[in-house]
Amino acid sequence: MASYIGAALCLAPAAVGVCAVVFVLVVAAWRYISLGSIVSAALFPLVFWLLNRPGWPLVTATVLASALVIWRHSSNIQRLRAGTESVFHLGGNKP
Repeated sequence: MASYIGAALCLAPAAVGVCAVVFVLVVAAWRYISLGSIVSAALFPLVFWLLNRPGWPLVTATVLASALVIWRHSSNIQRLRAGTESVFHLGGNKP
């Protein structure tokens, strides 16, 4: 995810900012870091396109990169579906 964010920041910092806000909102609502990452990665190509209107080669590249990130999160997706994914606790304290 870090490499993806770094590349995205070079390509479209405003789109990364929008996706970062979405990430924070998803994590705040559901407390799953992986879910925030997956949603943000899935949303990035659309936000990138809406804000920048780049050519199709760049849009295709962002879609493929996002698909790779989501694919790499497949074990997290399985744990989310099973209800066994780790929950984020602010400050490291578990309720």
